Amino acid sequence: MRNFFQRFILVLTDPDGSTYDLYNTPQIGDAFFMVSLYAGLSAVNSFTSAMAMTGMLSVGFIAVVGSALIVYLMWVFLTIMFRLLGSMLGGKGELPNTLGFVGLAAAPMVVTTCLSIVVTVGGIFFLEEDPSEILPPVRLGLSLVGMAWGWPGVLCYFGLKNAEHLHPLKAIVVTMVLFFGFAAFEIFSSNVF
Repeated sequence: MRNFFQRFILVLTDPDGSTYDLYNTPQIGDAFFMVSLYAGLSAVNSFTSAMAMTGMLSVGFIAVVGSALIVYLMWVFLTIMFRLLGSMLGGKGELPNTLGFVGLAAAPMVVTTCLSIVVTVGGIFFLEEDPSEILPPVRLGLSLVGMAWGWPGVLCYFGLKNAEHLHPLKAIVVTMVLFFGFAAFEIFSSNVF
């Protein structure tokens, strides 16, 4: 657990240094634990939001299952996308390398999800009149920051560069394409604007 916590802090503070060894040692165990932590926090956040909006326990449990499932599916989807694009552009890594760096790149999502939980709970207690006007843009902003930092942002760039041994320019192009695609989807599906 101590090694995981150290890697968690290292991933957040030194993305290049935390991914330099992923070509030789993919760290799939840490990646799975990171994604599981993100899935758990995402489930708590979804449950809190669902209960605040509907007050129905059944909707809350559906939100928990759906949210956790989406996190694991996103891990698989992003792994496949980064692996396909990386190999098309000359990446030398293999599937475990990609699985490892994409999983570790969920670290910022853990942080932003914790902040989102705080915002949701704060909105329930302090914005009793109409939290639906203020909370969605704040949550969207947190989501975009997490994406830019983690999935599929800066950490995935360093993962492609180090774990896949992909040229930095190619790694940034792949990361930017996936980031802008996901960001556009997040903005348009949020119904904030």
